[in-house]
Amino acid sequence: MSTTNAHSCKTRWVSPEDVFNLPLYEHHLVIDIRQNEEYLRGHIVSAVSYPSPSRECTEKERETTLFDFVRSYVEQYARPENPNPVVIYGDDRLETQSHAEWLSTKLCTLKNDRKRIVAYDRSRSDEEHGYDGFEFFCETLADATNEIWVLDGGYEGFQSQYGFLCGNVEFTDLHPLPHQINRYLFLGSRVVPLNASCLSQLGITHVIVSDRQEIEWEEFGGIQVLRCAVRDVDSERMAPCWTSCVEFIEGARRSGGRVMVMLHGRSRSASVVMAYLVRTTAGLSVELAWELLTSKCWHLIDRALVYYDQLKVWSEEEVGLSSARAIADQKGTGDHLETGVATTTTTGCV
Repeated sequence: MSTTNAHSCKTRWVSPEDVFNLPLYEHHLVIDIRQNEEYLRGHIVSAVSYPSPSRECTEKERETTLFDFVRSYVEQYARPENPNPVVIYGDDRLETQSHAEWLSTKLCTLKNDRKRIVAYDRSRSDEEHGYDGFEFFCETLADATNEIWVLDGGYEGFQSQYGFLCGNVEFTDLHPLPHQINRYLFLGSRVVPLNASCLSQLGITHVIVSDRQEIEWEEFGGIQVLRCAVRDVDSERMAPCWTSCVEFIEGARRSGGRVMVMLHGRSRSASVVMAYLVRTTAGLSVELAWELLTSKCWHLIDRALVYYDQLKVWSEEEVGLSSARAIADQKGTGDHLETGVATTTTTGCV
């Protein structure tokens, strides 16, 4: 993932997972720069179309298409509800990638010094109301946009991983989704619907919940469930739960499964994910695990609720087992190390 600076606005090439984790249902500005017929055949949910201008266009003509796109966008949507980051995607053609880079540079210019755009014309405003949609859009970028993301792999790369968010899906069909931490681990929350449809879309095979969460498991055919006997209180002793969760997640990984952690809220669930990462990743401290999680979830987890001090103590006690497990994994033995006494139970729903 590369990062460049342009007038205090960062442009980054990001992965499909990064875009999935935004999350998309929060009304981010997503721009599809493929040709309009490709957009109509299918696009990332919530994306708007701004096709790449012809290569024969002059710079002023290209800027004019951008000027018109912005005005059209404002007429339809007023302004981006969540303008940080702005996401751009196309396809794997060099021409499209070149336009993505051009557009990201121009958006940074709109944010910082829109008068440098040759096509800029203050006279094209609503004289009766003194309203200029182009100015309105630029002011929104200036106030809130810090990064512009260009999707590596384009539409096809995203569609191959998250096909249920592509095609002609209506924005009204979106619902909160978990954050994907790695290929097989997802961080849920209270707002994420725990139903068979959601789990099937993401290929979830294993779920971690509290035994205090009232869930009708009969509809979840074939899902393996770890029910942890922990309360949603700061004083809860979490070590036995974390130990059992690490073993459960490792078992899922080795069997080719995927796990969603929904232990009370998002931040309590994050403590389980951090424990797993620290235990199974050689040299990863609690501090680095926290940084990794916040890079995936932005500001959505609360450090005060992840049992941070308990995690530091637990990780120090578990460092020996963690190193041994890493060595076993490197050798490909898949040895299952013994852990401490657990207070959790596992239920397989069939």
